Amino acid sequence: MNTRIVYAVGIGIIIIGIVFYFLFNSGFIAQNPNSNDPTASSLNSSQGNLVGSNQNQAEFEANGQLLSQQPNYQNLSLSINSVKVIPVNDELRLEVAFNAYNPNKGTAILETISYNVYLDDLRLSSGDVGSRTEGFVDSLESVFTIIGNQTIVLRDKEPLTEEAQTLFDPQGNLIEASSSNGSDSGTAAKINEVFDVNGTYFYTLNRGSDAQVGEHSFSFQYPTTTP
Repeated sequence: MNTRIVYAVGIGIIIIGIVFYFLFNSGFIAQNPNSNDPTASSLNSSQGNLVGSNQNQAEFEANGQLLSQQPNYQNLSLSINSVKVIPVNDELRLEVAFNAYNPNKGTAILETISYNVYLDDLRLSSGDVGSRTEGFVDSLESVFTIIGNQTIVLRDKEPLTEEAQTLFDPQGNLIEASSSNGSDSGTAAKINEVFDVNGTYFYTLNRGSDAQVGEHSFSFQYPTTTP
């Protein structure tokens, strides 16, 4: 009888040991969510703060990378190429040439250039290159498409004003005007052959699904005077 009791107690102890072994290895006892251990709480808090900090840093770097990848669009650049008076079909006309440069990677559309040309404050002629568009469905024949990092030359010929025609010979050469200064002989008053060109140009920059419309005024001299 005592032997059976001893065997039963031994078997019970073995079963209890096996149960505790599995519970301990499964982490049920070691990871208690209600543990009051301050060291464990501090460790968990530090790990959480570290994860949050790393996440915020990653988001900040990602946003900064996206901002740095956004293209920086620049204005369409316009400059004067040449100004000259030429005979066309027995009529003097003023020929003006502009350089239009697109500094961006995407394409640009130059719609129009409205200009005036003066010589010694006398207006020689006025004109328009291209025409303003009123919508995307309009014809692109009257506007000028400029691909990225490219320059195109735009020329226009307009008749001289009646007053300006007296300043040039039939070949378009400037005539020196003579005037009297009160002496017996006349003196030649030479006209300063520097053309002043001013006006406004309109363009559109393609920005993916958006479009940036620009309008700028300009004032050039040709030939360019140097000090």
